[in-house]
Amino acid sequence: MIIEELLERLQGVRKTGHRRWLARCCAHCDENPSLSVSVGTGGQILLHCFAGCSVEEIASALGLDVADLFPEKLEFSKGRAPRFPAHEILMALADEIQIAALLLTRWSDPNRDWSAEDYDRLIVANARVQDGAALDEGATWLTI
Repeated sequence: MIIEELLERLQGVRKTGHRRWLARCCAHCDENPSLSVSVGTGGQILLHCFAGCSVEEIASALGLDVADLFPEKLEFSKGRAPRFPAHEILMALADEIQIAALLLTRWSDPNRDWSAEDYDRLIVANARVQDGAALDEGATWLTI
């Protein structure tokens, strides 16, 4: 869930600072805004009711689970952010595959010479594709 979606579910919302708001707590009959809402450094939504309502009570009153207040984790990340966004990995893999295809086309043409640089670049492309396909944490293919 993003913060804007949560704020739309609350009443009496007013901004109190950078990524901070005050609203009427939906978990109790709140005449004066007592719910502090902010965004943590990890993207999580932080809720604090000064009247004493728990985060679980507030989330439930909003029709949410506490887990909805945290950014979505990718299953393969095992609790940590992925090293590179998936779209960047796919774009880099596509580039390397295209380079390999061009070099192999050149190699198959009997009228063209196959240089040592071409061969070395094909080896690099192969290594980068293998590293990217394996999602190897030690891979350096995006930095070469």
